[in-house]
Parts: sequence; structure tokens; C-alpha cells
Amino acid sequence: MTHEARLALARDLAQRILQKYGDAVLGIALYGSVARKADTSHSDIEMKVITDTSVTEHDVEYVHTSGAKIEINYEQAENYLRRAASVDTDWPIWAAQYRQQMVLFERDDFFARARKATQSARDEDFRAAQAQLIAEDLYELVQKIRGAWEQQREENLRWWAGRFLWFSALWLGLANRQYFTTGGTVWDEVRRLAILPKNFEHQLAVLAGFRPSAVGEVYRAVEDLWAEIQELAKAQGVAWQSDRWRV
Repeated sequence: MTHEARLALARDLAQRILQKYGDAVLGIALYGSVARKADTSHSDIEMKVITDTSVTEHDVEYVHTSGAKIEINYEQAENYLRRAASVDTDWPIWAAQYRQQMVLFERDDFFARARKATQSARDEDFRAAQAQLIAEDLYELVQKIRGAWEQQREENLRWWAGRFLWFSALWLGLANRQYFTTGGTVWDEVRRLAILPKNFEHQLAVLAGFRPSAVGEVYRAVEDLWAEIQELAKAQGVAWQSDRWRV
């Protein structure tokens, strides 16, 4: 399926949505590769439908007999605007949905208001997400990797190391206040971030498996990356440890 055919199908879907929900629809937009005109013959059609409170939020996802994979996310306007302005640990992955769109329908310049909302995130929101990501994911993974190293569980170590790299990339996106275009471009885009660990290119190659590496090299790359992320966190004023017991 060509980009033009996929776009025509999306426009047809938009009309069907308007016929079904009428005035409850405040906006319809494409996101993902089709919106960026970067789709291949195998790309999905991903749509956001913004509604008033009369429509329950839900997702519609299926494979049409034409071969097209369809994903339609129905979001109420208030929640959409709140989400667009928010920051959490996965922000580098989902933020593009609220910033890179092809508008198919809107009322009262809804998507212009949404774009304005995306600019309201504060530095403290990013720092809070960075601290949460370290405490909830990176630190736990480092401990798992250290345990696997002690027990000589190579398969576990390599698996956890790949997860550690993924969450490190998310953390670096937050540290740079930069979202990724898509999950498939993370490794290309993370390399171009301004704030990076000193040895990140080597760590990326080892932990992503871009070149064969002995298990000891994988373990050392994790420890080095972990140490450098802690230094970057300190430089940015990200406090992820607590000196108080919380229950």
C-alpha cells in the first residue's frame, strides 16, 4: 500500500468516525510514520480522535482485509490536553504523538491549543521523571545485572543489560528534554543528543549487540554507563535517593 492509498483510507475512516460520533468529535489526526510521510508499504495507520466527555475513551485496533493495520485512539479533550502537557518516564517515546501530527479534522483550532499545551512542561517535571526512572528501573536493573554476574548467569545478564540500555536511552531523552521520533529511530537519535555519557558510543555498541562482545565486556559497559548516568544526574540536580524511610 502506498502513502497516498494509506492517506485516502485514513480520510475515509475520519468520515466514518464523524458519521458515527458527530458533534462529539473535536479533532482527528494522524500520527506516526504516515503523518511524517515516512511510511513504508508495511506501516500502520495510527489515528487520534479527540472527543467531548460523551464518548468513553477507548482504543480500536485491528487488521483490515486490505492488509492495513489500523489503530485508533479515542481520547477526551481534557485528558488529551493534560497528557500533552505532562512528563513521565516514558515521555521520550510517546511525546511525538502530541507534537507530530497530520490534522484531518478539528473544531475551534483544537490542535493549535494542544501544541501550546506541549510547551508548558517544566524543568522540575523532567527532573522528577528522571529521578523516578533511575529509582524504579535503572537501579533495579543494575542490581539484577550484578546478581547475574555473581551467579555467572550469562543469558540473564545479557537480557537485563539490553533492558538497562533501553531505559538509559529514555533517561537521556529526558535529560536532553528531547523526544524520539519513533521507537525505531531511538538508537540513531540518541547518538545525536547534546548531553551524553563520555563513552556512550562504545556502551551502545556493546549493550545493543551491534558488535560481538564477551559477557565481561557487557558487564563493564553496564557499570560504566551506570556511573556516568549518576554523574549526569548529579550535574542536573536530579536527586533519586532518599534519606528518609517512607511507608
